Amino acid sequence: MGLKLLAAKYLLILILLSTYKSLPGAYFVRFYIPVFRNLIIPQFKGTHTKNIESLQKDDNGCFSYTSLKTYASPFECDFYMHKSNSTYFEELDIARTDLMTKVFQKLFLNSKQYPYVPVANVFTNFLKEIKPFQPYEIRSCILCWDEKWIYVLSRFLINGGLQLASISITKYVLKDGRKTIPPKDALEFCGLYNPEVSQIASRNLQLLSTHCGFHETSPLEKIEHEFNQI
Repeated sequence: MGLKLLAAKYLLILILLSTYKSLPGAYFVRFYIPVFRNLIIPQFKGTHTKNIESLQKDDNGCFSYTSLKTYASPFECDFYMHKSNSTYFEELDIARTDLMTKVFQKLFLNSKQYPYVPVANVFTNFLKEIKPFQPYEIRSCILCWDEKWIYVLSRFLINGGLQLASISITKYVLKDGRKTIPPKDALEFCGLYNPEVSQIASRNLQLLSTHCGFHETSPLEKIEHEFNQI
């Protein structure tokens, strides 16, 4: 009986470890880790970080991408035995938070009123299933912007990054209190704006506005928009 209880105990521990993302409070811990790493710790080391320096040296720094590697834990899966659609959005929150706090790190660290980046809209197209325990990677980057909105492209990649499982576009707005910060002004303040990135953003915005929609996302699936990782 003792061996059975011990085996059950270790089995329970293994189940909890394998489904750590679904434990109470896990979302908040995972969400605030990049905030703590990218915004809180640098407050004690100075406002000019290696990340800021690296981005500013790269002519296309504003398009740099972040990578979140994880796997589909059992409690994230639905009765079809693949990653539930609703759980994609939790992962997007964490991946995009890392991206925005890195790209706009200088803005966050130097602002008198702490700016924030609320989500206005999210569009997601599910292309391939992600099975239980299957590893996947989320690559997120800024795709384009206009006078008010920033559009972030996030791709869920499987099979070592060779296949696209899902694609998302998130519409963001930069806020400083009640004041809206135009994306161009924010990028200029961060030292990441130049004519080249402006042209890329305009081209991608045109693609997003005229050739992509709810029924057609293949242009986004095939777009060549891969820059350096941060």
